[in-house]
Amino acid sequence: MAEEAMDELFEIKLMVGGTYYPLTIRRKDERLYREAARRINDKLNRYREHFPQLSEEKYYVMAAVHIAMVNVMLEDFNDTAPYKEKLQQMDKELDSILDNIAAEPDAE
Repeated sequence: MAEEAMDELFEIKLMVGGTYYPLTIRRKDERLYREAARRINDKLNRYREHFPQLSEEKYYVMAAVHIAMVNVMLEDFNDTAPYKEKLQQMDKELDSILDNIAAEPDAE
């Protein structure tokens, strides 16, 4: 029952860049949405401080590019495909070695 409550949909108002956006989300994801909004707002504020001459649109674009770049970096960091391939290769080699050992007549 508690897990069902966490999957329950509900509406929150998320403030990003000074504007409130109504979103319907799963209750268990609320913390993630609020943290994402906080990070976006922090990034927007930093760009506003460092580049006061730019338009609001440019702040949003710069924040989006930064967040997307971080996301790509994390995807690359978490890409385990090369490791899986190497482990599969090593597993096959080990199986082959064990098969050869099992096929050898006893040396005794």
